[in-house]
Amino acid sequence: MGMIRPIMSRPWSVSAYRLILLTGIVVGFVVVPGCSKPASDGLIAVRGRVTLDGQPLPRGSVALRADDGANQWDRPTGSIASDGKYVIFTNGREGAAPGRYRVIIFASEATHSPSGAAHPVMPRSMIPARYNDPGRSPLKLEVTTQSKPGAYDLELTRHDS
Repeated sequence: MGMIRPIMSRPWSVSAYRLILLTGIVVGFVVVPGCSKPASDGLIAVRGRVTLDGQPLPRGSVALRADDGANQWDRPTGSIASDGKYVIFTNGREGAAPGRYRVIIFASEATHSPSGAAHPVMPRSMIPARYNDPGRSPLKLEVTTQSKPGAYDLELTRHDS
C-alpha cells in the first residue's frame, strides 16, 4: 500500500489563514445584511400599560391586527408584565409598522394544582370576551412617529361603556 500524500506539499501560512478570515468577514458584512431587513425597517416602538377598571392587568398578551385588514402576515404582539406594562414585537424585533390597529387582549387567571399536575379545567378569562375578538374589541390605536407618552396605554372595563 502506498502512502497518502497531502494535496498541498506544504501547510498554509498564517497569512493565508488571515486572508481567508478577512475575506469571510467582508463577505459577511456585504452579503448578510442584504438577506434580512435592516435595523431601520420602519418599526416604531409601541409600549404602554394595560389596566382593568383602573388596576394594572397582571398577566396576558396584547396583539395588534391591522384595522383595514391589510398585512395579515405581520402579527405585532407583546406580553403583559405583572405591573401591566407591555412592549410590542413584530417578527422578533421591537415595534410595529405605522398604521391603525385593532387591539386584542388575552388574560387568563392562573390555574394551579397543589400537586403540580395540569389543571383539569380551562382557564377562566380575567377580562370580558369582547377584548379577545378583533371584530368586537373596542380598543384601537394608531402607531405613528408623533405618538405622545401614554398614547399606547389600554384601559379595559368589566362593563360596557
